[in-house]
Amino acid sequence: MTDVVDHSGEAFGRRRQSLMPRDGDGMTLGPNIRRMSKFDMPRASVQYGMSGRRMSQFSRSSISGASFGLKDFKVPVQYQNTYRLGPNSSDRFQPSKAQKVMMEVLESYLGGEKYSTEICGNIVQQISDVIKGRVKDLGFSQRYKFVCVVTIGQVRQQGVAVCSRSVWNTETDNFATASYKSGDIFAVANIFATYFE
Repeated sequence: MTDVVDHSGEAFGRRRQSLMPRDGDGMTLGPNIRRMSKFDMPRASVQYGMSGRRMSQFSRSSISGASFGLKDFKVPVQYQNTYRLGPNSSDRFQPSKAQKVMMEVLESYLGGEKYSTEICGNIVQQISDVIKGRVKDLGFSQRYKFVCVVTIGQVRQQGVAVCSRSVWNTETDNFATASYKSGDIFAVANIFATYFE
């Protein structure tokens, strides 16, 4: 290697390794360490390695299925469209069955209870979830989506009207309602069944 001469006329040879301490310091930690120069030592490339050749990302064994586990791979089953626009007669929502279940749930939760804003505020969500779960267990079509609304209030000789409005298919969609009254507490439960394709 030839020496390089700078403008002042002094010759300097190869550069020293950058991780070595500066002359006269003798310390290898702290601010005396300089960063590594890319010209001093060959660095291993992430992509090409020390040999300069690009490493393969896939081995022959991985293509054959040894490392991907293709033996356990299962193709998902694709079902053909049934082109069914409504539920079967046996799977259709039946309001009478749902109403019976709703009355049983209301009586079991509210039987012998007195009206309290704290208790009724916490129990109304629980009653709604239980009614929805038990109606789903009746075996109607799985394409039905259920919405359950429960209203609980105190009896004080007042008139209360609970009403609902919806736009749906009258041939497939339906609803059921049940009301309960005992002592100074009343409850009205509505469940709406809408059929989805």
